[in-house]
Amino acid sequence: MSDLQQQLEFSESVITAYGKLLSTMDPSFYGLPISKLPYTILEIKDAIYTILSNIESDNQKIVDSLTNAYIFLGQFITDEELSIVKRATENLKNSNKTSSDTIDIEQAGFITSKIKLEMENNLEEIQLFLSKKTSFKTH
Repeated sequence: MSDLQQQLEFSESVITAYGKLLSTMDPSFYGLPISKLPYTILEIKDAIYTILSNIESDNQKIVDSLTNAYIFLGQFITDEELSIVKRATENLKNSNKTSSDTIDIEQAGFITSKIKLEMENNLEEIQLFLSKKTSFKTH
């Protein structure tokens, strides 16, 4: 078995495991627990790059799915961050505003901003990758 074939098989197993996880989770503006990921974010990104590098561009449905999965990685945050966001959300719902609550609310704002920024960065990364892949094929 060639190195490329081994790499493709590993990438497929990574993406399959990640896809199974995504199918069980609801998207959340407030983040998802990184501890649930079956592989590291870097391993998942590398697997997506590997598959995208080795499929035909005309298979748009797969390209779109992998692109969305890549962007969605920005939703995953540490369990501690997720706990802060959940506490802050509950505090806002219950209108509790003690000093520690306001600290959680402020931190939660930073965390949700970080999620948004991470997703935007992931979008830029994958768009750049796809544009380079397309430009290499046309030259």
